[in-house]
Amino acid sequence: MDLLPSSEPAWMKSITSANVCKYFYLMFGLVALLAGFVVLSDVFVIVSSKGRTGWGLLVRSVLAFAIPVINALFLYILCSRSILSK
Repeated sequence: MDLLPSSEPAWMKSITSANVCKYFYLMFGLVALLAGFVVLSDVFVIVSSKGRTGWGLLVRSVLAFAIPVINALFLYILCSRSILSK
């Protein structure tokens, strides 16, 4: 029993489930790559500075980017297990 009618446009029906999961995997890769660049730049700041000023920056950026990377990976896993396993 459908309580809500489908609001999916006709042009979206041609997109396969595999392509949707590939999109989530691509987003995971991009987020992880950008997070890696930020963490590496923070490591460079720590190495190039003489004091201990950069450790807080490194911990903050690792914690700040852990959540988006894990979220993007979770969305890909959710997509691959729920859509592609049918």
